[in-house]
Amino acid sequence: MSKRLATIAAFLTIGLYIGALAAPMAASAHEVYVLTPQQISQGLAASSPDPFTAVPAHEKLFLIWGTITAVAMLLVMTASVSPFFERLCDPFLMKLKKYAPLIGRATLGLSIMASGYFSSFFGPELPMDASFPPAAAHALGLILLVAGALVCLGFLTRLISFLGICLFAVLIYQYHLYMLTYVNYLGELILFLILGGGMWSFDKAIPALAKIEGLFASVAERLEKYSFLILRVLFGLALFFASFYAKFLHSDLALATVNDYHLTNYFHFTPLFLVLGAFIIESLLGLCFAFGFEIRFAAIFFTFFLTLSILFFGEAVWPHIILFGVNLTLFFHGYDKYTLEMAVVQRQREGEPVL
Repeated sequence: MSKRLATIAAFLTIGLYIGALAAPMAASAHEVYVLTPQQISQGLAASSPDPFTAVPAHEKLFLIWGTITAVAMLLVMTASVSPFFERLCDPFLMKLKKYAPLIGRATLGLSIMASGYFSSFFGPELPMDASFPPAAAHALGLILLVAGALVCLGFLTRLISFLGICLFAVLIYQYHLYMLTYVNYLGELILFLILGGGMWSFDKAIPALAKIEGLFASVAERLEKYSFLILRVLFGLALFFASFYAKFLHSDLALATVNDYHLTNYFHFTPLFLVLGAFIIESLLGLCFAFGFEIRFAAIFFTFFLTLSILFFGEAVWPHIILFGVNLTLFFHGYDKYTLEMAVVQRQREGEPVL
């Protein structure tokens, strides 16, 4: 076991090292968390520049970083599918799978509680009193606090997940495509609408609730194999859209962040080139999760990336609970037959890629 843990620790070190290489291009994952309302309004109203126009001025650097990224991904994949590392690590990693739903449930519950406590839907830019009258918003905040605690305990998990999906639909009506930024929440809600409370939950421990759970057993068995596929795809979509929205479609938001925090004093590139680097990194992470390519490595890298962002920009922690939690959930769960990497390798042996 010590050898397995040492090997996994080595992989984690590789992930953090490559994350450090990419740090010069890092920027806030959600610029709206660190900009003023006036800056956000101006950024959304302005005609933003295309980040790819920064490539000619940094063509050599662009090629160098692109080569480093491609080689790093190839090396990680080669090690990840190595029979030696699989034999060494898979027995340990397979034991983690059963805890993935538990981590996901705790993540969803804590995220719902945080939304209720801070009276905002999913992020500070979506205050409840912008959607409901003050009294109703206050009451809804209290309801979310209780609902989140119940999800953490695994009490009426499917019912709360269903109501959460209904609330998400209401917010889509108000905020339209912007809600793609938060479809990671939708992925979690759908996951537990399918799986229910699972292990260490009141839904299984209390006989009356267990009977209710039993009513969904046949549907759950048919859909369970798609549950983590749905979570992965929606999580990846949320990452990709958040990056596309703030670093490409409205790149002035990211440029304002770069200028306000004087990032060019640390990294001697043009502001637009820094924005381009962050856009590419976050987009690649989203695609890795959505298609199921180097899932565990992407989770390690993104966790490091998030931590850098929070520490440097002083962002609020609570909107990132869902991101840290889903990263950990997907690290524990790993791969399934719907992941791209399993299909590409065309595996004839048991086990799955290490990273």
